[in-house]
Amino acid sequence: MNFQNRTICVTGASRGIGRALCDQLAERGAAAIICAGRSRGDLPDQIGDTLISFVECDLSHSGGAAQLAQILIAEHPECSVLINNAGTQVMNDCVAPDAGEHADIIAREIELNFASPILLGLHVMPMLLRHKEAAICNVTSGLALAPKQSAPVYCATKAGLGSFSRALRYQAAARAKNLKIFEALPPLVDTAMTEGRGSGKLSARECAAQIITGMERGKPVIDVGKTRILRAIMRLSPSLGYRILSRG
Repeated sequence: MNFQNRTICVTGASRGIGRALCDQLAERGAAAIICAGRSRGDLPDQIGDTLISFVECDLSHSGGAAQLAQILIAEHPECSVLINNAGTQVMNDCVAPDAGEHADIIAREIELNFASPILLGLHVMPMLLRHKEAAICNVTSGLALAPKQSAPVYCATKAGLGSFSRALRYQAAARAKNLKIFEALPPLVDTAMTEGRGSGKLSARECAAQIITGMERGKPVIDVGKTRILRAIMRLSPSLGYRILSRG
């Protein structure tokens, strides 16, 4: 996949991996990047020769994906690549006596991580299919391969989105060969979301670089950094992989 002169939508683009993806895409010569999120942060109006547009939307609430899709279709029909990067991780104890009191927070986590990427892709599908070559990249997580105990809902949403991405790829291969479906699985990345958690984190810039390189090379599943090691462990001994991650 070549990003030269393309218009690309990146969700969760104001910071972390999303912000780094914008830099990488600009370096590859993208014509324009539509950045979607709750706040613009320090996003400039332009990165090099690449124009930056910001769309304010909250994908953690029902209707957010439809709202963003309407704007993309009406104002940016030239958009041919969607990168579903927005996400959040909530540490929650689902067997605590007060677990039900956090249901609203969990519902928003499910909406942002799982429902919105699916619905956004479905809403803009007619727009994408009009292009000679188009793509959807869903950013999941290495935790989609093996969950950790401290964030069960996050892990479930990422595993679910990974499964959806694979099934969607099957459908595209059979009936929409101009549409490429990618899944990118980052390891622990140094972002605001992971502040104070773990060590040996990959930089957001390096993570973004590996995702974009994987898409350029046409790799449908892009294991980033240490996720490659986890993938190998899960092939050789799933029980060992589960045991290692369960401590998290």
